[in-house]
Amino acid sequence: MKQLFGTLVIILCAMAFSATEAQAQTIENKREELQRLTMDGARVRVNESTSVQSAVESVEGKMRRREVDGYRVVIFSDNGQYAGDNARKVLETFQQNYPHINAYMVYESPYFKVSVGDCLTLEEASHLMSQLDSAYPELFPKREVIKFEELGNARPYKEILPDSLATVEQPTPLQVE
Repeated sequence: MKQLFGTLVIILCAMAFSATEAQAQTIENKREELQRLTMDGARVRVNESTSVQSAVESVEGKMRRREVDGYRVVIFSDNGQYAGDNARKVLETFQQNYPHINAYMVYESPYFKVSVGDCLTLEEASHLMSQLDSAYPELFPKREVIKFEELGNARPYKEILPDSLATVEQPTPLQVE
């Protein structure tokens, strides 16, 4: 009886392990596993039509995460009667004054919000906040899901300098002769 119970426990553990392992495998890994020789010398050959292959790749592509958790800095948030119009004005003004920083307007019921930046860390968002707090004193960081396309379309980063420091000359690159 003890031997039967021990065998049953081993079988259940093996089944649990194989179920967990199967979830972590991709279709490509499964194809490779099927094509390897087994102990008795058998091999499975996988032939797929191109339409099946493209369908599988499409599903696998959708399963890959195309976004990252990050932060944006909210520079405007209002739910008043003219909040939508005011948010558009704030967005336009920000884009004119800071063309190198991405800006977004969203409606999260009941608030219209304007958020700026595509920060991957809270430290980046804090740095951006310290640069904008004189122009937008009531700003705050907000966790956002940032799409990779937005990161790819981000404008080149440029330090925001007060007008008094804006004339600081940038070092010239060394010229090799």
